[in-house]
Amino acid sequence: MEKLGLALVCLLLPILIKGASSTTFTLKNNCPHKIWPAALSSSGSLPTTGFELQSGSTLKIQAPPKWSGRFWPRTNCSTDASSEFSCLSGDCGGGKPECAGTGGAPPASLAEFTLQGHDNKDFYDISLVDGYNVPVTIVPRGVPECNSTGCGADINRVCPPELQARSPDGVVLGCKSACLVFGEKEYCCSDDYNDPKVCKPTNYSKIFKDACPQAYSYPYDDATSTFTCTGADYDITFCP
Repeated sequence: MEKLGLALVCLLLPILIKGASSTTFTLKNNCPHKIWPAALSSSGSLPTTGFELQSGSTLKIQAPPKWSGRFWPRTNCSTDASSEFSCLSGDCGGGKPECAGTGGAPPASLAEFTLQGHDNKDFYDISLVDGYNVPVTIVPRGVPECNSTGCGADINRVCPPELQARSPDGVVLGCKSACLVFGEKEYCCSDDYNDPKVCKPTNYSKIFKDACPQAYSYPYDDATSTFTCTGADYDITFCP
């Protein structure tokens, strides 16, 4: 029994230690072009809210215990003659590479986290509720039994014309949500549709779900889209 007890302690010790410590996010850019990842915290704070990431590069970010928030990619960013920084996709305002406390302008692919929440579990998901701009995956590291999730498909290729977000020269930069484009309550799950029994998948949300079955495609898409883990660090890869 003593050997069994010692073995159990050895198994649980990394998780117990991890539960009281920070979580490491490793952001990787596998896209063939530069991106500018951004972050927004809803609980706790991170050492950065936005930065440039060259193709093939990675950056590690330490998140404090109980942190929650989101990461997303910004693309086609530049600085104008007045030194004002902006992005054509996922822009978060402020005029600088670091965000000014706001989320990304949709459409943007979101990697969302709540660390050490209910029962000390991490909750994480990929959300396309606000649309899509770049493929992204989440892979837990250090805890083999935890599931990965993500959207590795290029939804811009199958995005219907009425949902396309285009650059001034006509390049498709992202795929908007039907809620953003049409504002109808059945697409936004608002008003009398603000109920999981009433608000159901639409022909538009199914485009996102068919391409990326693990990702949120509309607000009440919880059953197949939320994942949990305890004691992991996380790799977030853009263009996996």
